[in-house]
Amino acid sequence: MTPRSVAELVRAARKNRSQKEFASWLGVKQSSVSRYESGRSSPSTEVINRCMHLVNADSVPDIPSAEELARRLRVELDQPGMAGVRVALSSLLDAVRQMSPGDQTDRQMH
Repeated sequence: MTPRSVAELVRAARKNRSQKEFASWLGVKQSSVSRYESGRSSPSTEVINRCMHLVNADSVPDIPSAEELARRLRVELDQPGMAGVRVALSSLLDAVRQMSPGDQTDRQMH
């Protein structure tokens, strides 16, 4: 299927994923995905490019769940010599926590 509109492109890129899961991967709110799919709002160029890539990719990577990412991080960060990375990651998480919700949304879009 060749999408004929941005709304069709977003729906095609999302495939069987929930709007919430797909929105998280795109870095937008679920309500934004809903508006894109209904044609009530136009996504950014970055979102359109990501959707085009997903629709045209031979193999679409699965969007990992938060639990899967946490498991992978635990395995990798538990390795010898990763103390510096753990400190840097901890600082990054502290900075994210200090951001207001609006700041987080703005940063996700850029």
